[in-house]
Amino acid sequence: MPAPDHRTRIDETDAKAGSREGVVRWVLLISLGLAIAALTVIWVTGALTQGPVESQMNVERKQEAAGQDAASEDSTIDGITSDDSGTIPDPARTPR
Repeated sequence: MPAPDHRTRIDETDAKAGSREGVVRWVLLISLGLAIAALTVIWVTGALTQGPVESQMNVERKQEAAGQDAASEDSTIDGITSDDSGTIPDPARTPR
């Protein structure tokens, strides 16, 4: 039986059961860089291969969406939606 004051000495590497090389940090940094590069290439090639017809279609869709938003805002005044005739119903005559 060992003496009570006997202590086992273990160096830092053995105590942590590994090494401190920082490999994970490099893997994460390299993979982040590759992901950013890949997404940039996809974005740029998509923009470069878009023809004038597709570009015009995107502009027309934006204009249509803006027109629909404006039309929906015009049909609602103070939370009251207009009926099909375009007139706003009288709140006093609206059944509750």
